[in-house]
Amino acid sequence: MSNQPTTLFDPSTSMTLGAHTRHEIFSQPESWQGAVNAVMASRALLSEGYHQNSERPLLFVACGSPYYLGLSAASVYRALTGKVASAAPASEVLFNYDSVVAHGTPPLVVAVSRSGETSELLAACRKLRAAGSPIVAITVGQQSSLHRLADLTVTLPDADEKSVAQTRSFSAMLIAALGAIAVAGRDEAALAGLQQAVRQAADYLARIDQPMRDLVARGIRQVYFLGSGARYGLANEGALKMKEMSLTTAEPFHFLEFRHGPQSMVDEQTLVVGLVSKHATQQELQVLREMRAFGGHALAIGPARAADAGHDLIHVDIDGSLPEIATLPFYMPPMHLLAYYQAMRKGLDCDSPRNLKHFINLPNL
Repeated sequence: MSNQPTTLFDPSTSMTLGAHTRHEIFSQPESWQGAVNAVMASRALLSEGYHQNSERPLLFVACGSPYYLGLSAASVYRALTGKVASAAPASEVLFNYDSVVAHGTPPLVVAVSRSGETSELLAACRKLRAAGSPIVAITVGQQSSLHRLADLTVTLPDADEKSVAQTRSFSAMLIAALGAIAVAGRDEAALAGLQQAVRQAADYLARIDQPMRDLVARGIRQVYFLGSGARYGLANEGALKMKEMSLTTAEPFHFLEFRHGPQSMVDEQTLVVGLVSKHATQQELQVLREMRAFGGHALAIGPARAADAGHDLIHVDIDGSLPEIATLPFYMPPMHLLAYYQAMRKGLDCDSPRNLKHFINLPNL
């Protein structure tokens, strides 16, 4: 399978600004497959490690994009297992430990990091380990400091990136986290669904490219990302990508919360992106219709039945026959492409966003 489908290759953009980012967005089918393979290769160890610690609460710890991944993964874990799970930035563990970790049994920690070298995450993991927490790591970096610190590591080298902003690494780490949760919950349908998602990825990317390009061409000044449940963390990540890559004002909200004040910001240069769920489709689509009526642009990303939304909304359809856990990675590529094309429209190099580095190293920690 080619990493850069020729049907999507545009020399006017792909050979200049953002070339690495574009390649990394469209090579996600390979990185998704690598993530599934990594989970299946570690399945026995993940299962054994989890069931030895299944009475512990689960805590996802990360920084930046992987923290938002943790918000979504914790939501999925709670729904699938009925057990306690939360997510926290590493800095909160360091400086506000008692507000993150309840008294009692130390949590089972899942540390997520692209590089495996972020200083505050490593410091947080050392603090958690000293308090009695076992640590499972999900990372792209091979033989990283996090790898050496963790009890068990799922490594995803196929998802490494040259770009600063995380695209394929985020999606791959998300799949790895979802796969690990499915292993913990002994949910064979969820694992099969993730494997099916990988098989659909290339066609999906080919289908959504031009619509996202056309949408950005309308002239967008600000973007709001709406998502509830497991999609709220992904909405946060969508907003972060828009800020990092295109320096565009962007904010995330829970779907219906957007009505409670923020909708006053909607105008003809506003895009509202809805990460539509299976179980609240009509209520969430109604919010998007209202934003369209206020003059904003509205994009619905979600299961196929979201196509019933009507002609006033733009749609990206996700296969509704997949288990919900397997639909989650599909929300990411449209948001990646929106941020990429917005950066291109503004003449920005999203490979090297302003003021950002691949990871943060604070010597004081």
